[in-house]
Amino acid sequence: MIGNPYKGKGFKGLLQYLHYGRKGEENPHRVVWSEARNLPSTDPRVVAGIMRATTELSRGAKRPVYHLPISWPPEEQPPKEVQMQVAEQLIADLGLSEHQHLIVAHDDGDCPHIHIVVNTVHPESGRVWNAWRDVYRIMESLERQEQELGLRIVDRPDLDEWRKGEKDPDRKKDPSRGEKLRAAREDDAPLAKWSETEMRRIRADITNHFKDATSWAELEAKLEAHGLHMRRAGQGFRITDGEYFMTLSKVGKHARQDRLEARFQETWEAYEIDRDIDRDVADQLEPPDAERPDSILDELAQDADRQEAQVKAEANARVKHALLAANRYAYFRSQENQAKEAAQRHAKDRRAIRRVQWIKERVADDIGKGNAEFEEVCSQLYRNPRAAWAEIDRRLKAGESFDEIDLDTVGKKKGWKFLGFRSKGRKEANEAARALPRAHRKLERLRNQWEITQHDEMELHARLGASETAYNDAVVQIGERDDRRKRGLELWRERQRAVSQLTEREIWQSDLVEDEKEHLAKAWEETLDSERRRETKGQRNETMRDYYKILYERTRNEEKSRER
Repeated sequence: MIGNPYKGKGFKGLLQYLHYGRKGEENPHRVVWSEARNLPSTDPRVVAGIMRATTELSRGAKRPVYHLPISWPPEEQPPKEVQMQVAEQLIADLGLSEHQHLIVAHDDGDCPHIHIVVNTVHPESGRVWNAWRDVYRIMESLERQEQELGLRIVDRPDLDEWRKGEKDPDRKKDPSRGEKLRAAREDDAPLAKWSETEMRRIRADITNHFKDATSWAELEAKLEAHGLHMRRAGQGFRITDGEYFMTLSKVGKHARQDRLEARFQETWEAYEIDRDIDRDVADQLEPPDAERPDSILDELAQDADRQEAQVKAEANARVKHALLAANRYAYFRSQENQAKEAAQRHAKDRRAIRRVQWIKERVADDIGKGNAEFEEVCSQLYRNPRAAWAEIDRRLKAGESFDEIDLDTVGKKKGWKFLGFRSKGRKEANEAARALPRAHRKLERLRNQWEITQHDEMELHARLGASETAYNDAVVQIGERDDRRKRGLELWRERQRAVSQLTEREIWQSDLVEDEKEHLAKAWEETLDSERRRETKGQRNETMRDYYKILYERTRNEEKSRER
């Protein structure tokens, strides 16, 4: 058995992938079975909402997602019972039995495997689970279970070295399985991690560069002096020499992307686009390697070609700059719309919870009235109503239905009966006996309604936690209301300035792909419409000012004439 843990921030994306597959490659049929522990459901949306709400118990939970896949060799096909036994024993060995976790089994690979998703925040205490040496604890647990279950023993040299205290910090590693898959997807060479010794040496060489650099260009130049460069990898960066790599976080806190962008006053994405534009312009303005022209006409023709290339390069640079400004504004508006939608969902969920809670209070009052009614009927029927009610409750818990219970055997009825004659108390008791089933059915109906309402409230709380998280994430991206308006106006003005310098011909003759041309042309048309509306409004205001000025002069002249 092989188990490699991964840590993450969000539950929703991981659970959606485990149940439905990658976006565009959905395959929900690959899920063989799923089991939840310390959770009321296996629905990925409900589980994600509850887990996310649980993480709010701890402020220090930065990466609460603990994802642990476990796979068996192709020749081994363990049944569900064995897979569950391995998963639960492994979770117990890690000390996560009391945590919320979901186990999902897949059959879409070359070998049988399961995925364990654990919330590292304890649902009651709010403490975050300590993952110290979790890799070795996982290997020890799997090795012990392989021996107990008679499964194939997997060779684990890292575990043997760790047990002996002989782990070599200079040992070079091969590319991981995930790195090979990434390289295959991106048609790139797989990279291996540097050894600990090599990583420390490189970190000592380049740490000051991250502290002293004043721009992305300066930082890249200093890294290139060591034969290194930065490469985007998912949400972070890698520092690599083309064969080995280490993550940017290994350099230290001063090398975080957000701190570098704040100090450089420029995002990495904007720098990449400007850098590519500069390279394109430099390539197109590079002097040709042709020989000296034979005539003045050839020289003039070559000068004209160079000028044309320069004009085209400058036009392409303006087009790319305008595209960047348009993309920034469009992205901001999309994030703003997502924030509005998340706020609407959050408000809707809050209203739904208040309504369910109001219904729940009504049902609780009705249950109280139903209990009082049932007690009153019992007091009318039996001489000892408490004992009779206890006997009925005992038989119901034993599995009997209320209709199967003989009410005459539960307790002694009130009144007396002799030779066919009944006292008034016995007649009232018989009427109460006929009313007792109705009172019980009413009480059971109210209790079922209470359970349904309670379940609805729990699901709504999960949805509320998910919508609140989505709204908070959106606000973090675009800022609060006042900052959002200011930022949106700045991006709009930047787009107006950049796009207004273009012509429609420059856009369609540029080197952009068709989708980018259409997007930029649409922004150009919106800019022209905005300019036309502003001019029309200015002309209307000027006309109104002239009209009121003439009206004022006429009124003033009339007043002067009357005074004369």
